[in-house]
Amino acid sequence: MSHLSRVALFLALAVSVGQAQSAEEILIGQTADFSSVAGQQMKDFNLGVLAYFNHVNAKGGVKGRPITLISRDDAFQAAKAEENAKALVSQSNVIALFGSRGTDPSEAVIKVAEATRTPLVGPITGADSMRESRYTFPVRAGYRDEVKAMLEHISFVPSRLAVLVQDDKFGNPLFAFIDKSLRERYRNTRLVSTVRFPRTQKDLKTEASKVLESEPNAVIALCNPTSCESFVRSISEQAVAQSRPRPTIYQTSISDMYAQFKKLGAPVVAGNPFTQITPDPHRGINPLVKDYRAAMDRARQPYNYRSYEGYFSAAVLVEALKRAPSLTREGLVQGFEQGLSNGVEVGDVKVRYSPGDHQGSQYVDLVTIDRDGRLVH
Repeated sequence: MSHLSRVALFLALAVSVGQAQSAEEILIGQTADFSSVAGQQMKDFNLGVLAYFNHVNAKGGVKGRPITLISRDDAFQAAKAEENAKALVSQSNVIALFGSRGTDPSEAVIKVAEATRTPLVGPITGADSMRESRYTFPVRAGYRDEVKAMLEHISFVPSRLAVLVQDDKFGNPLFAFIDKSLRERYRNTRLVSTVRFPRTQKDLKTEASKVLESEPNAVIALCNPTSCESFVRSISEQAVAQSRPRPTIYQTSISDMYAQFKKLGAPVVAGNPFTQITPDPHRGINPLVKDYRAAMDRARQPYNYRSYEGYFSAAVLVEALKRAPSLTREGLVQGFEQGLSNGVEVGDVKVRYSPGDHQGSQYVDLVTIDRDGRLVH
C-alpha cells in the first residue's frame, strides 16, 4: 500500500473512532511525531490504537461512553510536544495524555502532566524517567529490560562485546548499566570497545571501522533508527571488504526491523537480533492478538510490532479506565494504581502498577529475521 493510501486509512480510522460522539465522550490527547523521518512508525502505532478504540466503542465504549483520540503532530520536537500537551489539557480537556514518542518529547509532556495532574499513559520510550512520576504510566518494558535480555543472550557463551553508544540521555545511561552488569554478573563477556557518536550524526562508517578493529563477536547498538541503519550497513560492507567475520548486532525496539530488512536486504540484516516489547503479532492464539489480526485484516493492513504495540497500549489504558472509580484524571490515576495493583494479563503479558511502582510490563523478546524474511525467536 502506498504512503498516501496508508495516511488515508489512518484518517478514515480516526473518523470512525469519532462517530457517535456525545458530550459524554472520553477524550484522550496525544502529541507525537507524525512528520519526521520516523513518522511512519507513529502512524503504524496509531493504526493499532484506533483499531482498539473502534473495537471498544462498537461494544458500547467504557461505562457507556465512547473513546475519542485527539492527536497533534510535534515532529519529534520537545518544545512543540510541551505546547501541544498544554493545549490538549487546557483547551480540549482530555482525561489523559497518551502515546508520546521519544525520551525528550515525553519528558516535556511529563512536565505538563505533573503541573496539571493529568496522567500520561504509554509513552513510546523505555527511559527510566518514565517511571519516576505519579502521573506517568508506561506500558512497554524499559530499555534496561531490553538490554538485560541482550546480555543474557550474548553471555550464554564467552563473548567479545563492543558497544555503540549514542552520546545522549538514551545511550549513556544504558552503557553505564551494561558496564556495571558486565562487571557484576556477566563476567564471561569481555567489553573490547566502546564507540560513541553524537545523536545527530547519521553516517557511522568511521564508528563501524572502530568497532570492527576490536574484533567483537557481538555488538550492542544503542542508536536511533537512522544511525543504526547506517552502522549495520557499514559493518557489513567493511567486514566483507576486509574479509573479517561479521559480528552479530543487537538493536533495541526503537529500531525499525521491517524497514531495515527492506532497505538493507537479507544478507545484511538476517541473524541480527532486535528486542521487541510485545509477543509476536504474526502468530499466537491469545484473544488480543487474534482481535488485532482481525482488525488489520479488515483494514487490509499487514501485521507488525509497531501497530500491535498501539493496540496493546490502548488495551491497557482501557483496563485502567474500566477500573477507575470515576472517569476523571484523578480517577484514572486510581484506576492504574489501585485497580491494576495486583496485575492484569493483557494479551498474555502481565502489567502491574501501584502507588510506589509504575513499571507496567517487563516483557521482552529477542527476534531475528531469516534470509526469507521470516521471524525467528
